[in-house]
Amino acid sequence: MLTAACAQSSSTNDEGGTVQRFRAALSVQQAALDAFLARPAAGIEAIVALIAAECRPIVCTGIGKSGLVAAKMAATFSSLGTPAFSLNAADAAHGDLGAVQNDNIVILLSNSGTTAELLRILPLLQARNCRLVGLIGSPNSSLARAVDYCIDVAVDREADPSGMAPTASTTLQMAVGDALAVAVSQAKGFTQADFLRHHPAGLLGRQMIPIRELMRRGEEMPTVLPQASAAELLAVIGAGRLGAACVVDWRGKLLGMITDGDIRRLIQARRDLYAVRAGEIMQTDIRSIGVDATVGETIAYLREQDRPIFVLPVVAGDGALAGLIHSYDLMQGQS
Repeated sequence: MLTAACAQSSSTNDEGGTVQRFRAALSVQQAALDAFLARPAAGIEAIVALIAAECRPIVCTGIGKSGLVAAKMAATFSSLGTPAFSLNAADAAHGDLGAVQNDNIVILLSNSGTTAELLRILPLLQARNCRLVGLIGSPNSSLARAVDYCIDVAVDREADPSGMAPTASTTLQMAVGDALAVAVSQAKGFTQADFLRHHPAGLLGRQMIPIRELMRRGEEMPTVLPQASAAELLAVIGAGRLGAACVVDWRGKLLGMITDGDIRRLIQARRDLYAVRAGEIMQTDIRSIGVDATVGETIAYLREQDRPIFVLPVVAGDGALAGLIHSYDLMQGQS
């Protein structure tokens, strides 16, 4: 593995030539995207509407590097609520075409528009009345003329010195595929909650966990009544180890919150901790989250606040305190 020190030394020895070539390759790919955006978006609206209305899986097919992009495109569509699968065009001609049903939407990817493997299965797709969408780099090719909808993904040149390795062309194919998947998901009203339901594992899956499964409850919650003295409150906060305590009424309804900082200010002011009551010093302008919220929704809520919040009350519909969640609890398992 090339370390940062080695990379720096190599760049120095080459007098910046390596970095220049690296950036030049990226610039070529950026130029391909810019050129595409400058062209009219002919047919995009119809293609998005077509895919958004489809209930069956979308088929994405190609060969070689375009086949790999087709696999990525299918995965992105599926993540964003549109079932899709990739079909290697070569394998399709050897029996895998059986996965394609009548009237399926098939997206074909080809830079040249003359890909033999795609042209070989084209008549069979047409015989099944498949709706054909092409991402094709040669809009005047035989494949481009045969599809129902063609997106022109032509590039001026590839990013490698020989101009032959699929680089800028596959970058543009992938970007257009991502854009189609995003546009279709928005047309279908796909939400963040929908997205998280498709990702039960890892960080994304954790965000779907109901907050009630992580919150502190019962004896783990530091709570006091409004009549409790600041001295009692100090003991409760210390035992709870959250740096705060909630003030509730005799029915358990949340009234306010007090932090250890509030107690420190009392001590600095030389107040009598046995005379001051919790109801006198509690903060009533507190933030809370509903008991039905998920971890992802809670994290998003905390990020929206105008001040850092480390301890968040979790309340039921009637305002009763159901639990407490510390920001540390939310971040567990997110590395």
